[in-house]
Amino acid sequence: MKKRFMIKFIVLFSLLIISIIFNQSAAITSEVHPKTEDNFSNQISLLTTSYPINIYSDADFITLGLPGNGSIDNPYRIEDYLIQDSVGYGIFISSVTQHFVIQNCVIRNSLFDGILIQKANNSTGNVSNNICENNGNAGILILESEGITAENNYCSGNHYGIEVRLSTDSYIFNNTCESNRLSGMYLRQAIQGSIFANNSLINNNYFGMNFFIANGSFVHNNTFENSGVRIYEESLESYLLYDFLGNIVNNQKIGYFKNVESLYLTDTEYGQIFLFNCSNVYIENQNFVRTLFGVYTYESSNCTFHNNIFDSNLGHGIDVFNSDKIIIDSNTFNNNSNGLNFYNSPNMTISNNVFYSDGLVIENADIEILATYIVENNTVNDKPLGFFFNNHSLVLSGAVQYGEILVINSSNIEIHNQAINDTQIGILFAFSNSCSIFSSVLTNMLTSIGVFGCNDITISDNRIEYNIDGIIAVYVSALEINNNIVSYSLDDGMEISYCDNISIDNNICEFNAWGLNLRYSENVNVSSSIFQQNTFLNLFAFYTSDMIIYNTTCAFAEWGIYFAFVNDVYVYESKMLNNNVDGVFMINSLRLELYSNNISYNFFGIKAKISDYCTFTYNTFRENLEYGISLDPRCDHNLVHHNYFINNQLNDVTGIKSQGWDDGYNNTWYDVYLQEGNWWSNIESYAYRIGGYGYSVDIFPLNPKEPVTPTPKPTTTKTDFLFTIPILFTSSIMVIFRIRKRLKK
Repeated sequence: MKKRFMIKFIVLFSLLIISIIFNQSAAITSEVHPKTEDNFSNQISLLTTSYPINIYSDADFITLGLPGNGSIDNPYRIEDYLIQDSVGYGIFISSVTQHFVIQNCVIRNSLFDGILIQKANNSTGNVSNNICENNGNAGILILESEGITAENNYCSGNHYGIEVRLSTDSYIFNNTCESNRLSGMYLRQAIQGSIFANNSLINNNYFGMNFFIANGSFVHNNTFENSGVRIYEESLESYLLYDFLGNIVNNQKIGYFKNVESLYLTDTEYGQIFLFNCSNVYIENQNFVRTLFGVYTYESSNCTFHNNIFDSNLGHGIDVFNSDKIIIDSNTFNNNSNGLNFYNSPNMTISNNVFYSDGLVIENADIEILATYIVENNTVNDKPLGFFFNNHSLVLSGAVQYGEILVINSSNIEIHNQAINDTQIGILFAFSNSCSIFSSVLTNMLTSIGVFGCNDITISDNRIEYNIDGIIAVYVSALEINNNIVSYSLDDGMEISYCDNISIDNNICEFNAWGLNLRYSENVNVSSSIFQQNTFLNLFAFYTSDMIIYNTTCAFAEWGIYFAFVNDVYVYESKMLNNNVDGVFMINSLRLELYSNNISYNFFGIKAKISDYCTFTYNTFRENLEYGISLDPRCDHNLVHHNYFINNQLNDVTGIKSQGWDDGYNNTWYDVYLQEGNWWSNIESYAYRIGGYGYSVDIFPLNPKEPVTPTPKPTTTKTDFLFTIPILFTSSIMVIFRIRKRLKK
C-alpha cells in the first residue's frame, strides 16, 4: 500500500526505458584502458566502450557483427566490453537457441541488471570472467533458462550479486559476490538440478546465499564471510532435497543435518547449523558469530542447545520452527536481529540465558502451546526477562526493572515506570484483559509495545522513541492510547489493525515514517493529538469506519490524512497544514464529513477520488498551491458550502482561476435550503464558476458578506460495537508480529 502512489510514475518511466532499450545499438564508440579488479587483471587488458547490447533472437548476433557462428565449438562472443550507466540492462539476451559466451566485460551502474539472460535453453550460454558492479538489481540474472553456466565472475555493490530464477540445471561456480546490498546470491523458484560450488560470498549486507523454494539444489564447497545461508521451503520434504556439503562460514563448518538421530556436537567447529527431522541432538560450546541464523531447526524434537554463543547474527540466533521438546539453556545472545525465535513449537524450556541487545520472540502459538512453555531465570541487558503466563492482578511498578516483558493469558496487569531499550519487543500483551502500560520509556527496539488478541488495554503517558515500530495493536477491543509521545520510528509510530472501540487522545506522533496507520478497524476516536513531520503519512485509514477525528493536527508530511475505503468518518476542528501533496486525500470513501477544519498551505487542500455523499462545510482553505477542493470523476452527490477559499491556486498569476475543481456528477457547491454558498477571495461576479467537467457553479456565494459562524457540533457518541474477529482469532494466531523489512518470508 505504501508504494501504491508511485505506480503511475513507474509505468510511464518503464515505457520510456523500454523504448530507449529497443532503439539502442551495440555501436562501438571508443577504446579505453579499463579499471580492473585484482582477480581479473591478468584476464582483461583492453576494453572497448559500448552502448548496452540487446539480443532478442539469434539473428541479432549476426546483425551486431559479433564473432562466432553459434556452434558449441565456436559460440557467438560478447567480450572485452566496458558498458556503463545504462538506463536499462548492460547486456540483455533473450529467446536464443545458439551457443554464446559473455566474457571479460565490465558492466557498471545499469538501472536494472548488469547481465540478463532469459529463455535460453539447451545449455547454450556461458557467462565468465566479468565484473558487474553497482547495478540496480542483479549483477547477473539468469531467468527462465536451462543449463546456463556462470563462472569466475566478480559481482559487487549490486542489489543481488547473482540471481537465478525459474532456471534449471544452472552451473554457478568460482564466482565472488562481495558487498552486495541484499544478497550475494538469490536463488529462487524452480531451480532444480542447479549446482552452486566454490563461490566466495563476502560481506554481503544480509544474505550470503538466499534459497527461496529452490529445492533440488547442490550447494558444495562455498565460502562465506560475515553472512551465511538462508533457506525457505514450504515443507520438510523440500528441505530434504538439498545436497549441502563442504560449505564454510567464517572459517567454521556449516552443518546441514537431515533425518539424524542422537547427534552430539560439543566443540567450536560449526558456525551455522541446520536440523531437519532430527532428534536427540545436543549442541554445546559453539560460537555462531556474524552469520545469518546460528541454529535453524525444522520439525525436530528432543534437542538441547547449551552454553553456546550467538553474536551479531543478521537473523535469529536460534530459530525453532514446527519443533517439539527443545531445551535452550545457559546460552549467550548478543546483538542478533532476534535472539530466540519460535514458530508453532510446543514444550519449550528457555532458562538461564543471557540476552544483550536482542531478546525472545514467539510466533504463531495458541494458548495451548504457550501453556507448555517454561521460561525462567533469563536476563535481557542484565535485567530480568519478565514472562507472565496466566497471572492476574499483578503490578510491575518499576521497583524491579525488566529488560523485556511478555504478558500472556493474564488479566489486571499494571506496568508502569519501566525503562526498556535495546531488545526485540519491549512490552507485549497477548490474549489478556484489563491491562495497562503507563509512565514508561521504551527506546531502540523492533516493536516497543505490542498488543494482540486482547480486551480493555490502556497505553498512556509513555515516551516511545527510536524503534522500528512504536505501538502495534492487532485484534484488540477497547483500546485507549493517551498522552504518549511516539517519535523517530523507522516504520509506524502507531499501527492499529482489526480493532474496535479505539480512543487515541492527546498524543504527539512525529518524525516517524508513518504516523498513525489504521486498518480494518471500527469505532475509532482520534482527538487532541499532533501528527507532524512523519515522512510519508501523518494519518492513514484503510477499510475503517465509524471514525471521529477532532482537534487534531496533521502537518509537514507527504499527506496529512489519507482515507482509502472508509465510510462514516467525521473530521472537525482539525488542522491539515503544510503537507507536500494533499492536506486530505480520499479514495473509495463514503459519507465523510469535514467540518470547521483549517486545510491550508498544502499542494492540494482536499483531493477526492471515487468518493460519494461527502460533506465539506465551514472549512478554511488558504493558499494551497493547487485547488482548495478537487473532486475527480466518479465523485458524486457531494455537498460543499460555507467554506472559506482564500488565495488557493498560488500559481495563478491572473488571480481569476477557480479555487475549486469538480469533474464529478451532481455535486452541489451551496446550501440549497439556506441559499448560501462559499466565500471566495477572488470572486468577480454574482456567481462563482467551479473549474472542471462537472460544470458546477456556486450560485449563492457569500461575498461580500461574511459566512455564518458555525455552531459547534456535539461530539458524536460512539456505538458500543463488538468488532467481529475473523476465524484467525479462534485458531492459532501470531503472538508476536512480523519483523518488517528484515529476513522474514
